[in-house]
Amino acid sequence: MNCLVINLDRSVDRLAHITSEFAKIGVAFERVSAVDASHEFPLPASPHLTKSQIACSLSHRKCWQIIADGADQYGTVFEDDAVFSSDAGRFLSDYSWVPVDADIVKLETFFEKTRIGNRQIEIGNGYAVARLVGSHSGTAGYLISRSAARKLLHHTRRRISGVADHFLFDATCLTCILSRNYQLTPAICTQAQFVHLQSPLATLIQINAPHWTKGPIAKIRSEFMKAFGHCWNGTLWGTRKVGFITLGQLSPGPRNEFSACVCDAARPLLAGGATQGRTAPHSPQLPG
Repeated sequence: MNCLVINLDRSVDRLAHITSEFAKIGVAFERVSAVDASHEFPLPASPHLTKSQIACSLSHRKCWQIIADGADQYGTVFEDDAVFSSDAGRFLSDYSWVPVDADIVKLETFFEKTRIGNRQIEIGNGYAVARLVGSHSGTAGYLISRSAARKLLHHTRRRISGVADHFLFDATCLTCILSRNYQLTPAICTQAQFVHLQSPLATLIQINAPHWTKGPIAKIRSEFMKAFGHCWNGTLWGTRKVGFITLGQLSPGPRNEFSACVCDAARPLLAGGATQGRTAPHSPQLPG
C-alpha cells in the first residue's frame, strides 16, 4: 500500500523533515507534488476559501485519485509536517488491523475535543480503533479505502466547497456523515506545530486565513446535520466525548511542554519512476 506525502516543489525543508520522519519508522513513501496556490486551479471553489485552502484540498484530491486508480484496497495520505510516534511503522506496513467496514481511519490527533464510540476494537500493544462520531480537525495523516476515495472524487468533481478536513472529518458535512470513519487511539501522528520546541515548520495553509463566523441559519443547519448523522449511523447512544485523542510515544527529539504532557498520558496505553506531479517512492536510509 502507498504512503503518499503531499509536498510543494519549493518546500525543500519540509521534504527533508518528512523524509527523516519516515526513516525513523522504517517505511518508504511516495511524494505527491502539491497544488501551488500561486497557479491556476483546475476546479472552481467557494469564495470563502483562501487560495492556500483551495490548493490544499486539491492536493488531497490528487492523492485520492492515485488511491482510486490503484490496485490496493487502502492508501494512506500524509502532509509534509507530520510527526510520527515510534510505533507508527507497524500500522503503515501491515493493514490487517483495519476494520473491514472502514472507509477512513484517522491516524492523527489534533488535540481537540471529539466524540468516539464506546466499543473499541483492540489491535494490540495498547492500541485500538473506535468509530469516530464527532468532528476532528486536521489532515496530517489518514488511511482511506479505494472506494471512499472514489466517492470523494465524485463529490468534488465540479467544485471545491470546503477544506479537506471538512469533507473527511466534519460531522456536519454529508460526505463525512455517509462515510464509515474510525479513529486510531492513541494516534500515531500529529502536526509538527504541536511537537517541535524550536523552529516549527510554518503552516502554508492557515496563515492569514479569514475567520468565518457562522450565522443563525448555518448554526441550525449544523445541528440538523449532526442529528441526521447520529440517526444515519446509529450513534445516538453508545458514544462518549473525549478531551483529546492521545498521541503515541514519540521518538527522542525536541518537544514542547504540551506535547510532552500528551505523550505521558498516552504511555499507559502502550506495551513495554516519476510522472507529472508525482515522484517515485522514497526509500529512506535507516539510521544505523
